[in-house]
Amino acid sequence: MICHDILDRGWRLDIIATTGADSSSFEGAPIHRIPQHIWPSRKRRFIEYNIRAAEIARSLDADIYHAVDLDTLWAANRAAKINNRKLLYESRELYTEQLTLNGRNLVKAGWRILESRLIHNADAVVTINSAIARELSARYSIKEPFVVLNTAAGVSNARPIDFRKECGLDSKYILIYQGILRPGQGILRAIDLIAGLPETGLVIVGDGPLRAEIEKRIDQLKIGDRTRLTGMVPPDNLMSYTMGADAGLLLMEAEALNNRLALPQKLFQYISAGIPPIVTSLPCLREIVEKDGLGLVLDEQPLDSDRQKLSEFLSFGLNGAAQRCASVKDRYSWHNEGHKLIKIYESLIK
Repeated sequence: MICHDILDRGWRLDIIATTGADSSSFEGAPIHRIPQHIWPSRKRRFIEYNIRAAEIARSLDADIYHAVDLDTLWAANRAAKINNRKLLYESRELYTEQLTLNGRNLVKAGWRILESRLIHNADAVVTINSAIARELSARYSIKEPFVVLNTAAGVSNARPIDFRKECGLDSKYILIYQGILRPGQGILRAIDLIAGLPETGLVIVGDGPLRAEIEKRIDQLKIGDRTRLTGMVPPDNLMSYTMGADAGLLLMEAEALNNRLALPQKLFQYISAGIPPIVTSLPCLREIVEKDGLGLVLDEQPLDSDRQKLSEFLSFGLNGAAQRCASVKDRYSWHNEGHKLIKIYESLIK
């Protein structure tokens, strides 16, 4: 979304990315794609990508080099240093505390050393919530980073999909999960919850390494008639899927510090679509949801207890929460948050 904002202001934009998509431009802005070999190791791929990205970035001679997450910071820092330009580091998550790094202490230590050395070179540091901002500030003794919420774009002209008609779901309530199907997202728990709520259906939008296990769990619980896996959908169509549900699931598991401090964009996508979010009791999620009564917070009690709480919410609290989501969705829109990032850019090039 920030790419739209940059181009709307008539600024030049170049994007450096890996392969994985066919597009070579974004609304006229060139995308410089760098192929990555699948061998021999992740470390080799990271080093090779950053060396090539730094060379491309240096040749562009931009006014600001914007690194999105730690795995691009070395390249942006290198180009900014050579060209004597400004560096912005956007930490969209607490990268060194990802769930995938649990038990990989040497790898985690390597990422922390890299971040500690480079973050002080940044002319501005941005992150997605106050909790991560405080953690980065305390960890590296830096000024507290700017906070720009990773909110969703407006609904615009999206129209909700009728899941009952399109997917044959004959359920009184339909819940949705959207995102990568991976551990730590609470997807299997969501399926277990739904299994004991016969009036409730579940649509899972996305794909990922957990898909086979999800399909197995659905078969074991014999709820295939009330669940649908759509796979990936085009980004332009995603909001139509979101709007078609009665509530959205975000049952993140506190298995890593990055999870505990997370504030994923899907929370704001649900709010923007006017559907109440159902979340676990992680601090940043709870704060947003409880502040205005936007949805339901599950305290990860025994399954029967959480299932009863969810059932009561769907029966008695759903409509009111949906109305409150509609009333605050403009507050949590990218229209508001994007301006913050643009102002940071402007302050760097004055």
